[in-house]
Amino acid sequence: MRIGLSWVAGFTLGAAIVVSWIITLSGQRISDYRDPALTYDEGWTILFNGKDLTGWVPVLKMPDGSIKKYLEHEVGKQSTFFVKDGKLMTRGKPNGYIRTADVYDNYVFHVEVRFSQSGNSGVLIHVQRDDVWPQGIECQLYQDHMGRIFPIRGATLDGGEIIHAGANPPGEWNIYEVYSEEGRVATVLNGKLVGLASDAHPTVGYICLQSEGVPAEFRNIKIRRYTPAHHLRRRPQPQQ
Repeated sequence: MRIGLSWVAGFTLGAAIVVSWIITLSGQRISDYRDPALTYDEGWTILFNGKDLTGWVPVLKMPDGSIKKYLEHEVGKQSTFFVKDGKLMTRGKPNGYIRTADVYDNYVFHVEVRFSQSGNSGVLIHVQRDDVWPQGIECQLYQDHMGRIFPIRGATLDGGEIIHAGANPPGEWNIYEVYSEEGRVATVLNGKLVGLASDAHPTVGYICLQSEGVPAEFRNIKIRRYTPAHHLRRRPQPQQ
């Protein structure tokens, strides 16, 4: 059994945006979970334990311009990302991100985010090589454009502009979900579909939360439909 999915977005300048999704459902893929009005409590993998940075790798820009990746045994040597009151916090400086230790494709990624002031951050997906501005797809968390989807550093994408603004003001939590399926990407913000894109490349990689100028708080970070068979590098084969 297989799911076929096509997204058709028509944009008319100065008029309403018309978006139609043609979805044929059979079998259980992430297309089954696209209705934000429904609540699904089963099948989620918790990515952040609320106690420490287990499963996460900070990647930050150093004063000399180099890039530093903090692996599990040295994550305490940085202070940009930390845990407080059960939340994943960033001070916003220096620029960089904290990423999953594992690689993902075909998923729903859920995070709740709050800013104390208007500022910038993002959820980066499909990242395959660490850099402060890596190749990948950014799902914007900037207040005025939250939910916009765009490619960075040589990645490619069709569409991605937000359908409407939906962010809550600074001081309030935003519920943010990213849907990624075989090159199709969607963002759902506070229960409303706000961004649609297709033909994304690459389609698999790390998921990152950015540090980009201002403090931000993240909580309730989880994912559905993890595909552990994907690895960025071929594992060495045992010698005969």
